Amino acid sequence: MRVLLLALLCAPLAAAAAPENDPFARDLLVLTDWFEGEFDNEEQRWFQADPRSNTPEEERHVRIHTTHKRIGAPDFGEHVFYVEEYTHGDPERVYRQRLVIFSSAPEDGGIRMRQGFFNEPERFLGAQHKPGLFDDLTAGDAFFLDECDVYWKRVAGQFEGGMRPKACVFGEGELRRYSVHDLYLSETKYWRVDSTFLVADDSLHIGMPADQPFELRRVKRFTCGITFDPRGPEPQEIADIPLHSQGGSADITRIRDGQEFTLLMRDKEYPYYSTRPDFIYFSIRRKGELASVVFTVNDPDSRSLAVNTGDLVASCFRDGYEFRESLEELAIAGGER
Repeated sequence: MRVLLLALLCAPLAAAAAPENDPFARDLLVLTDWFEGEFDNEEQRWFQADPRSNTPEEERHVRIHTTHKRIGAPDFGEHVFYVEEYTHGDPERVYRQRLVIFSSAPEDGGIRMRQGFFNEPERFLGAQHKPGLFDDLTAGDAFFLDECDVYWKRVAGQFEGGMRPKACVFGEGELRRYSVHDLYLSETKYWRVDSTFLVADDSLHIGMPADQPFELRRVKRFTCGITFDPRGPEPQEIADIPLHSQGGSADITRIRDGQEFTLLMRDKEYPYYSTRPDFIYFSIRRKGELASVVFTVNDPDSRSLAVNTGDLVASCFRDGYEFRESLEELAIAGGER
């Protein structure tokens, strides 16, 4: 119903922005709508680390967090994004920056995604938080490898994308290799294979095997606050703590004794439950400990979360939440799809 409503609302725009005989005009709008946002594979990492999954250490995925920020860059196209990714839950460990451009490509049977590489990537670090950095973006700031374009198609209720087989080739001699960049995108999930294989024998060079994708889920953003000793003569209040739902965490310190605490949030699809397996989990722990001082388990669509031990009170509100918004309105206000 959500996708149908979106398509109906955007139909006049599609007609104005693309030829009437373009069979991919509608899909382009839906694909770029779903592509926008933040994604994280913390849930995959949690499952693989659980002894019950029996996942060998060498088969476990690195944790990655990716932000797809839509930007205004009309010289490059109508649907342009800045992509920045970091590993190990650390925003300082940025390992990928891309300028991504989507366009309808009827001649290729789908939607084309070009990937631009920045000549000075450090200049654009953190640009998802500073959109003005792209005001003076020029063709000389990035370069593209046409052989490494990704082509998308709608398949049932999701989109699937990939490069042409063995088209994106680079390197020399024994290290000549090709890239495999297979992508799967739904309204809430973004899976991908991102590996290179040697041309000589098709053996894996860097990354995970082609049948073991990174499984990222869409992030929900919350803003939290905590009060220590709320009934005491000198309560300590800490506000505006950002958390996201895919394993987002924040460390804070209680001034009166220097004790450090960690706030943690997880949006779960619990694999070992057959009844009510989906929930959002918010906990407060002493830093470095696994046991929670206090936690709450709520419906995954919750707009607010709160805990109270008497010595501390904490609450989190979904970004865009005021009081009476519908979930549809809240998702749009929070930058979600």
